[in-house]
Amino acid sequence: MKSKAFFSDPTSIVDHMCKSLAQQNPSLRYDSTNKVLYRPTNHNSTKVSIISGGGSGHEPAHAGYVGEGMLDAAVCGKVFASPNFDQIISAFDRVATPGGILVIVKNYTGDKLNFGLATETYQAQTGVPTHIVTVADDVSVPHSRGKLVGRRGLAGAVLIHKVSGAAAASGLSLSDVAKVAQHVSDNMATIGCSLDYANLPGGVDLPSIPENTIELGMGIHNEPGAQRISPQPTIEKLVSQMCRLLLNESDPEHGFLKFHGIPHNKAELALMVNDLGGLSVLELQAIANVVLECLKEEYDIKPVRIYVNTYLTALDAPGFSITIANLSPQLFSSDINLISLIDEPVKSNSWATCQPVPEAASGTLTPEHEERSRSPKLKQDILCDKRVFTTILKNILSQVTLDEPSLTEYDTLMGDGDCGTTLLAGATAAHALIDQNDESLGNLSKGLMKVASSVRSGMGGTSGALYGIFLNSFVSAVQKNHGDFKNVNIQLFAKSATQALETLKGYTNARENSRTLMDALIPFVNELSTAVFTDNETAVNALQRGLKAAQDGAEATKWMQSSFGRSTYVGASAGDENPTRGIPDPGACGIVAIITGIVKTFQVPSN
Repeated sequence: MKSKAFFSDPTSIVDHMCKSLAQQNPSLRYDSTNKVLYRPTNHNSTKVSIISGGGSGHEPAHAGYVGEGMLDAAVCGKVFASPNFDQIISAFDRVATPGGILVIVKNYTGDKLNFGLATETYQAQTGVPTHIVTVADDVSVPHSRGKLVGRRGLAGAVLIHKVSGAAAASGLSLSDVAKVAQHVSDNMATIGCSLDYANLPGGVDLPSIPENTIELGMGIHNEPGAQRISPQPTIEKLVSQMCRLLLNESDPEHGFLKFHGIPHNKAELALMVNDLGGLSVLELQAIANVVLECLKEEYDIKPVRIYVNTYLTALDAPGFSITIANLSPQLFSSDINLISLIDEPVKSNSWATCQPVPEAASGTLTPEHEERSRSPKLKQDILCDKRVFTTILKNILSQVTLDEPSLTEYDTLMGDGDCGTTLLAGATAAHALIDQNDESLGNLSKGLMKVASSVRSGMGGTSGALYGIFLNSFVSAVQKNHGDFKNVNIQLFAKSATQALETLKGYTNARENSRTLMDALIPFVNELSTAVFTDNETAVNALQRGLKAAQDGAEATKWMQSSFGRSTYVGASAGDENPTRGIPDPGACGIVAIITGIVKTFQVPSN
């Protein structure tokens, strides 16, 4: 795997990061010599100071959590390397108070030794009481392998930063703050996974994890995971396996999280779904929902707090971790309310809070069952031949299916490659009304409205909106114009199509010569109208003339310069060598496919 980064110096990147955080939060200061970000402290205060830190590369941890209500100082080592003794002592000097210092470190040898040495030295030299809590929440490391070194510290450390900071801010003593931190640490479990290793700024190239493989339990410093899973399971199966490792108390190797007889659905659990640095927000939120569904379906668990964000990373590792903390009050021999502490406000750069999850009220309706204020209303019923309506939908789907590969090929060269599949999705959604034996297809008003709704929902995106506007306007026009023609005929369709086109023009500036679907739609509608109202053509002849006009319009797009959509930027600097020259616009070709399907319905089979 090729390591790529804008910064090649792993030291300067840490310095820039800390300076940025300090400038974003005026209440912070930065000791650039020792890489310590801190809050200026009243050294006569009785408030307990909270310090954490470790190797950089886990941002926003730990520097992002320095602020009122959370950490008082973060000590930033080099990327994936523990800070040294002098750096840590500098942090102690900055924030020490008579109330004492709580030090929170993750269970890695370098962090434990350096922070431990600094803690013991500082207490001996100054008399300031200090206490260390070591976070070891990784359940992927089995008991038998972690007997000596213990489990690794992962994203759960951030929850301990939060409750400890709130406990200190509330005025609790060092012993009580340490008790809170230790209790949460003892009743918390995390497991992560990744698709690949992280890229280290200025680091050497790393081998990639093989394709179609998941590293389960991968550490946050590129350490190997507890297990490689291949082939890559579905996200549902992966999450189920991860939750089983978190919640199976009877597992002799991984059953670290204990409930002590409290039913899962009665426990007060906080859930954190954490991005390890390389996931999109879209994917992280989708994963979180899979986790929530798994907890509900397999364990009847509904967390009382849900945190989904980037909390502690492994640089840009394309993975995530799941943390569950058991905050049930009956497990804590104190009247200190852990849920209240985790809810306390914070003034830091990076803590992403959540809203309390209320208990579902008895009889509460789901959105699917709630009454909606808007429902389809039709001015009139217009009966039509259901057989003809269904044949049109069948022929459109057949033609779009036939043309989809070429539409996709054209759009791959000109846009984002989804034109064919999007159009096919719309045609398939409309055709589904036949499979449902929908009786509305015998009623032109209801049938067209159902088709418009199906196409709009099935397609999505820009093209879905364009088709939706045209079809919905066409439905309205048919309703309005039916009284003029009395029958369902080509005149009704031609006039309604003309009005729908004018409506669509109000929402887009695309016209003929824009290299869009309008290059086929406009000629079709105009030629259909001329054939019907000027030349008094039959329905079949009028449709065939309209189809020919649409085909000519689509063919002409081969030599046009794009002015709308993503294709505008393809080959923009190539001049006459534009790679899209000679390729018809896929949107225009899609219109031709639909019209072709309609025309086939009315063609007389040749002998």
